[in-house]
Amino acid sequence: MNLELRIMEKTRHKKISAATIFSLASCFLIFASPVHAQTAPQQSLSVSPIINDLHLTPGKKTSFTLSIENISQSPVGIHAEIDGMDALGDTPIASQKLSAMLNWTNLSSTDLLLGQKEKKTILVTINTPKHIGQSGYYETIFLTPILHQEQVAWSPIILSRVGVLVLGTVGNLNYNDLAKKVSIATITPSEKIINSFPKTISFTTANSYFSHFDAKPFITITPLFANSQTILLSDKHVLPGSARTWQYQPTVPTNHLFYQIHLAVSIGDGKQITADTWFVVLPYKPTLLLILIAVLLYIGLAKRSRLGKFTKILVKG
Repeated sequence: MNLELRIMEKTRHKKISAATIFSLASCFLIFASPVHAQTAPQQSLSVSPIINDLHLTPGKKTSFTLSIENISQSPVGIHAEIDGMDALGDTPIASQKLSAMLNWTNLSSTDLLLGQKEKKTILVTINTPKHIGQSGYYETIFLTPILHQEQVAWSPIILSRVGVLVLGTVGNLNYNDLAKKVSIATITPSEKIINSFPKTISFTTANSYFSHFDAKPFITITPLFANSQTILLSDKHVLPGSARTWQYQPTVPTNHLFYQIHLAVSIGDGKQITADTWFVVLPYKPTLLLILIAVLLYIGLAKRSRLGKFTKILVKG
């Protein structure tokens, strides 16, 4: 009888194990289905021009045409809207002010429907006020595609919107004045003595001039008693009243004690702004830890020696 009960119990455990394995396998197949294959944004629009650098005249209209083409295989609806924030800048949105050009700009259409491979245009008109001094403005026209298609299970459709940058300048750019209004605001590492060589060196260029410019930075790192290394970093557009930050992962030898950094940012017309800094790599934290351990061991041994002498005196009387 006991043998029959044991056989029945083993059979029941095998059935439970098989059911468990089947359930886990089913869950794996569900979650392992190619969800991520469709989560990459699909580009459905081709827009030209993507950057518009305009010279505005007080009291006059300035217009340009946006050419929009549907490069997808399905009809696409498009919604256009204007944003007066510097979405690409390193200044927090909450600290920014809306660009005044936002109120001067009109779009001939804010909603379009494009068939497969169809191309249409939007006329952008900027009505610059009469009484306005020399200054610089910017805004972004966002074009958001809307695809009319039923949602497929485990295959969400994600379309990426396109941003068109509009730059408007009242007055003429003076590079001598620009050089006085552009600065390298921060450089990291900011500490002069650091525990280990930094994985990333970063710096920020700030623009307080009324006009925008294209910044092309060079960074030179010179270790003590070693060859220097100069790298040209990617250029960035710095808008008026805005800032841009670069991050660079250096590849110089990291076994030296002293390093010097020289930054040169080209702002155009042969003008540059520069900044220099230095730092010492000294692994002081491990050194301090070793000193602390040595002091504690010395105190412990000293107390142990005194305790041994005291015990001998008590025993011998």
